[in-house]
Amino acid sequence: MKADETGARFAAGAEDVILPAPPAGGNKFREIDRAYAAVRNVSDVEQKEIRNVVMGVLSPTLREKYLTLNYHRAGLNVELLLTLKDTRQFQAIALLARTIFELAVEVKLISLNADAAEKIDVATRIETLRYAKNVVTFKSRHPDSNVPVQDCVAFVAMHEKSILAEQNAMWPGVKDLTHWTMKKLPRRVALVGDPFEQMYEMHYAPLSWYSHGGVTGLSEPNTELFAFFAGIAYKIAGESYIQLLEVIINEFKLFCADPTLKDKLSCAKLVAYANNQEEADVILRAHGLTR
Repeated sequence: MKADETGARFAAGAEDVILPAPPAGGNKFREIDRAYAAVRNVSDVEQKEIRNVVMGVLSPTLREKYLTLNYHRAGLNVELLLTLKDTRQFQAIALLARTIFELAVEVKLISLNADAAEKIDVATRIETLRYAKNVVTFKSRHPDSNVPVQDCVAFVAMHEKSILAEQNAMWPGVKDLTHWTMKKLPRRVALVGDPFEQMYEMHYAPLSWYSHGGVTGLSEPNTELFAFFAGIAYKIAGESYIQLLEVIINEFKLFCADPTLKDKLSCAKLVAYANNQEEADVILRAHGLTR
């Protein structure tokens, strides 16, 4: 089963709306086509209304820098997801949906913490140091391995003392920092609340099953189950991306230039589920958008 991409697209001015092509013969995969269309339409709004503005920030603050990095990563993952129209690729679809979800949680956490950027900055250096030390340790244990370590040795020698001092100043007494919030993903999700909590409890585990080795998951796989699971992943990706983009709109104050921007995102999702043009027009008018 292939997700449908032939429907009309959402133009921010509203010449067109976002309807998937009508399904043939009561297509039981219609909801999956709609979930795919919703992701596609949200991506269209992002590319037309948001991307150039964010990229045009000439002197971003440290906070804006880390928001932008996560935002761009999410956008690239969404673009890749939209190339996966065959639901037999459900494992790759699940992996991308999980990543988009995690990036949305990260962006939401940044928005809720005034000192997030400074902590992320230090945590990034700590992780780089950890990596360099691991490479050096591996080489010491396997001296005959063809592993170049000169750069890692130099980095550790030059930066270890200062980075560990930064770590102790930011997180006194913490020896094993795995995230700048000092919390594992379930607790981070709890901090940002719904809709992330519900998505996490209901769908994160299945999304993860197909990202790791092992036999957990579909014990008797078939085309319908592949399609159903891919449809859920499209929905998770779409909702997560909308949540992330709303943070970007708030943080960069994009609503000042276009007060309807969040409404356009909402319509990008909702119109994909409209049954006909009349329903689509009702949704647009309800959000203050007209054709």
